[in-house]
Amino acid sequence: MGEQIEVNQTNGRSRRNFLKTLLLAGAYPAAKPLEIIAEELSESTNTSEAGWAQSASAIDSPLESRIDAYVKARRRSGYLSNTDQFSITVYDIEHDRKLVSINEDTRRMAASTIKNFVMLAVFDQIDEGRISYNQRLRDRVMRRDLTVKDLLESIISYKYDPPGGSRIGNRHTNMLIDLFGGSARLNAIIQKYGLFSETRIVEKIPPDGRTYRNTTSTHDLNIFYNQMWHNELPQSVEMRRILGLHKKNGSRVFNGTCIPDDVLQYTKSGYVYGVNADSGILVMRDARGNPHPYAISVMIEDKTKPYSRRRIPGWGRRRSELIRDISEGVYDFLYQTHMGRPYVCNQHKGMHLGGRQ
Repeated sequence: MGEQIEVNQTNGRSRRNFLKTLLLAGAYPAAKPLEIIAEELSESTNTSEAGWAQSASAIDSPLESRIDAYVKARRRSGYLSNTDQFSITVYDIEHDRKLVSINEDTRRMAASTIKNFVMLAVFDQIDEGRISYNQRLRDRVMRRDLTVKDLLESIISYKYDPPGGSRIGNRHTNMLIDLFGGSARLNAIIQKYGLFSETRIVEKIPPDGRTYRNTTSTHDLNIFYNQMWHNELPQSVEMRRILGLHKKNGSRVFNGTCIPDDVLQYTKSGYVYGVNADSGILVMRDARGNPHPYAISVMIEDKTKPYSRRRIPGWGRRRSELIRDISEGVYDFLYQTHMGRPYVCNQHKGMHLGGRQ
C-alpha cells in the first residue's frame, strides 16, 4: 500500500484535517494563511454542481461582449490572424456564476495545461493507495532520485528548469506517465470522474516538447478549478499549494499584467507552437481583507501552425499579450463587482479591453 496524505474522507473541510494535510504535505509555513483563506471561503460559497456546469445559454454578462469585441478589434487590426481560434471561460466562484463562455466546449490542444490532469491522476492513485507521495523515482539525466512530490512540483512550477525553460518539467511529466504504465491508464483514471468531456491524454511529451494530441477545453479546466477550490477532488489542498508555487515561466493571466501583486494565484499555463493557453484561479481581496475568487481559462489555437515548416517570429509573444489584456479586463470587471468602482492602475489609467469598462 502506498503512503497516503491524510485527509477528511467525508467532505475535506475539517479545519483539523485541513491543517494536518498541509503539515504532512510539507507545505511551507507561509502558505498556511492563504490556504486557510481558501478553506473559509470554500465553506461559505455556493457549491452546487449545477453552477459548476452552467451552460453558455445561462450567460448574462456584459464582460463576454466586451471580450468578444476586443478580440475582433485586434483581429481587424492585423495583430491576430484569421486562423487564430479562441476559447474563454470566466467564472465568478463567490457568486457561483459563469461570466464568459466563448467556444468553451471546443476541444483544443492542451499543451502543458494537461499537467493539471496528470496531477489529479497522481492524487487519485495516492488516495487509492497505489502510489506513495514519498515514493522515489530515478531521474537518470539529473542522476538523482526524486519523490512523486518533487515531480509534481516540477511539472507545475518548473523549479528544476533553467530560466524560461520547460525541458526538465516535461521529462518529469513523462516519468509520472510511465509510473501509471502509460498514457492510456492515466487517461482512464481521469475519465472515471465523468467531468472532463474534452480532456484526453493520449501521448507523452516528445523530447522537443511538441505535444499536439493531448486535448482539453476551457470548460474542462473551469470544472477542474472549481472542483479543486471546493475540495471535491482528491488532495485539493495540496493541489492548491502546488498550483500556487512560484513559476519560473510565470503565468500569463497574472505575471506581466497590471493585476496587483497581492492577488493570490493558482495557475497553470501551456504553450506549444499552435496553442497558447493559461488557466487558474485568482483571488482578489477587498479593503477588509475578504477574498473574492474567480476562475479564468483562455486558449488561443491555430491548427495551421503545429506542422508548418516556417515559424512566425513573435507568434507566441503576441498571443501571450492578448491573454494578459483579457485577464486585466476580467480583473477590472470583477473589481468593480466587488469594490463598486473601476480598477484604475498606473499603467492603463482605467482603460482595459480597449476602453473604459
